[in-house]
Amino acid sequence: MSVKQTTFYLIRHGEIDANVDHRWHGSTDSELNEKGREQAEQMAIHVASQHSEIVAVYHSNLQRTRNTAAPLAKRLNLEAKVEAGLQEYAVGQLENVLMEEIITKHRFFEELAEDQDFAPDGGESPNEVCLRMIEALTRLGVRHTGEAIAIVSHGAAMGIALAHLLENRVFPFHDYHMENTGYSRLIWSSEPRLDIFNACGHLPGETDSSREGKPLSLGSLARFSPTPENSANQSDP
Repeated sequence: MSVKQTTFYLIRHGEIDANVDHRWHGSTDSELNEKGREQAEQMAIHVASQHSEIVAVYHSNLQRTRNTAAPLAKRLNLEAKVEAGLQEYAVGQLENVLMEEIITKHRFFEELAEDQDFAPDGGESPNEVCLRMIEALTRLGVRHTGEAIAIVSHGAAMGIALAHLLENRVFPFHDYHMENTGYSRLIWSSEPRLDIFNACGHLPGETDSSREGKPLSLGSLARFSPTPENSANQSDP
């Protein structure tokens, strides 16, 4: 008897200026910069040609995912659709704050390590992000049983979902944080598994060979380390 499953291609949005400036934009509705638009086109060419089995494209309600999804949907002759629940981890009063300040002044990640229900004023907790992301994936998994779909979402939100699905935790989630327009393939079934992670071969200077099938090294946790000396190398949500 065959096991019912859905294949998710999880794609992070293209670059925004906040990524360059090392600021967390969360629910802030930022547009792609020029490089981000180029990344979206490069990703679309690659994914559409290599994974033409995709039958639907979904994105969050923020323009950086909508504009990343659009070139892919066009190449697949599909209409990209908004799906509630796929938006980025909202951090309220910490949005647009430099990552260095989030780490050192606000000690945000130390708070999360102690309590995954902690939420900054006006923001969400990791547990809340996880709940809505898993609800969204579950809806789409049921809707597209036996099919492959693309989901264009956000670094922290997808990282939290993957950490929960694969390791039954919501923090730390940074070792499941993808590069801009990096994509992963999640096989959604009774035992979810990841067989491609953070594939970036469509981007200049990147190859997929060292990324497919395995998460970032634990050393990538340094990007959100609470120590000041690591703050300059952030790869931000």
